[in-house]
Amino acid sequence: MSLVSVLAYINARISCDKINPFWYDLKKLSAKQLGYKSGKTIVVIIFYYFRLKSINQSINQSINQSKMKKQIFLYFTALLFTSTISGQEIKDFFSTLAKNDLFYGSVLVSKSGENTFSNFYGYSNIDKKEKINEKSQFPIASVSKTFTAVAILQLKQKGKLNIDDAVQKYLLNFPYPNVSIRHLISNTSGLGQEYHLFDKEIKENPERIFSNEDIIPALIDNKVPLSFAPGDKWEYNNVNFCLAALIVEKIARISFGDYMLKNVFIPAKMKDSFLPKNRKLKEPNQVELYTYPNFYSTDVVNVQTLKETFLIYEKSNFYGGGSIVSTALDLHKYQKALFSYQLLGKKELEEALTPTKLNNGKIASYRFDEKEIAYGLGWQIYTNDTNEKIVFHDGLITGLTSILMHNITKNNTVILLSNTANPVFVTANEVLKLIEKKPYKMPIQNLSRVYGSLLESGNKEKANQLIEEYLKNPDTY
Repeated sequence: MSLVSVLAYINARISCDKINPFWYDLKKLSAKQLGYKSGKTIVVIIFYYFRLKSINQSINQSINQSKMKKQIFLYFTALLFTSTISGQEIKDFFSTLAKNDLFYGSVLVSKSGENTFSNFYGYSNIDKKEKINEKSQFPIASVSKTFTAVAILQLKQKGKLNIDDAVQKYLLNFPYPNVSIRHLISNTSGLGQEYHLFDKEIKENPERIFSNEDIIPALIDNKVPLSFAPGDKWEYNNVNFCLAALIVEKIARISFGDYMLKNVFIPAKMKDSFLPKNRKLKEPNQVELYTYPNFYSTDVVNVQTLKETFLIYEKSNFYGGGSIVSTALDLHKYQKALFSYQLLGKKELEEALTPTKLNNGKIASYRFDEKEIAYGLGWQIYTNDTNEKIVFHDGLITGLTSILMHNITKNNTVILLSNTANPVFVTANEVLKLIEKKPYKMPIQNLSRVYGSLLESGNKEKANQLIEEYLKNPDTY
């Protein structure tokens, strides 16, 4: 039903004093014809209805009734326009991105805590022509780190650990006495990376699949030194969170997957989320992952047809730093439960969202997209141009990008899951600006990809024209 039709319908019903049918019909309109998934809009509409009805009864009976109905109609016009315009703008935004091959996947946008927009673009399986839908499950990659930090802070809240405890207190064979749990979940430990940690073992036993329990023996066997003194620097490292997950298992005496289920997924009502025991075995609703084989390709290929850059990713089932599988809707449930203190107390959540200080007193941070981004405990943090606090974590594996971004000040959230590895950080930032009625920029196409594809197809003339157009208007690409 169009907006005009809805307004005409409401205008006609306002003259009727049958409150219950009016409520019922508006509820049907809201849920089915307007596409709202929450009752917020209907509650506001009914509020205004009763308020205006009260006004109508209290004023002089000589007031022209048609004039009053016109005023009421204008109230509803403004109300519905405010409720729908943001959703339409977001829809147009992502439709343009999909048209230009800049986003395929699952989107959920929440304004003031309410689901404002949810949609899906592209295929979960291109070969089978199966489209992405609300049940499509994605690996969320490093967004999983926020879950691991939550688990550690839950145990702290229960008095089971102190995050400044040495890792050796819980993992007895850990060879670095000065590394604490805080160092792990703030990425300030100085531990070696996992990329080549198992090269020797893989060569000797190519069929072996490695897990978290193999990390400490590998660090010992390879005599891997710390890259820097714990707390001196910040360096992104999956190993930190894999070890943190082992600590959770050690204290809770259950598997990390079972801990997540009991203490996060069930309390947050995340019915479509899980930690796979074997990443190679997919559930029926899990999406296939796709990527471009080179920088100028215009067609994606299934990642299973490509060779992994780092062999360890093919030979491991690490968890804690990644591996959780979820949906956009479930991640929104997680965000709402977390920020309403259902998963953590206020003190622990604030600690997670406070920038980490290094030994020299400086904030642990890095620069990206002209922003100074700090790292807390499993969360990344920055302040936008209007001094609002934004927290997020993104993730990236071959064929997959993910982000959960939350404006704490405005209670607005953007969740993006892409199974074609489209850039998500810049896109999420621009969507936050859009729903907050701030100037925003539409993400633009990759010049090298378009230019390279023209050359590959033998269209040299068009490729040259493209460069000329770019030189005249660099903002186009």
